[in-house]
Amino acid sequence: MPGNVQELDPASFGNALDLGDRLVIVEFYTSTCSNCAALAPVYEALSLEMGREASFTRVNAASNPTIAASFGIMGVPTIKFFCRGRPIGDIVGEVNATLLRNTIKDFIRHRAECVSKSTVLRPEIDGYG
Repeated sequence: MPGNVQELDPASFGNALDLGDRLVIVEFYTSTCSNCAALAPVYEALSLEMGREASFTRVNAASNPTIAASFGIMGVPTIKFFCRGRPIGDIVGEVNATLLRNTIKDFIRHRAECVSKSTVLRPEIDGYG
């Protein structure tokens, strides 16, 4: 997929999560998932809009089952949010552009808390940005 979304595989996955203080967003998808296909242009547009504040990545769960299983991915699309390599939240299933944008804004807004704490951040994410 062109643009700011980086396709990950087992060799690149660990390095992609280790971006220091930057929020990392990982979309787990499959090529046969119609909801994933519908989400792809939305995710790409958000990566172009918010790429300076977060890293947008994706993993084909069918091609990389070990990565998907290590994060308990049971269905696609699933979007997981990471801070300092730790998962801090997720969205499972189809989601509209507004809710996804606002959820990303929520995680960006709470990023400083995640960076400063050694425990997993559990901010109140309301989807209203």
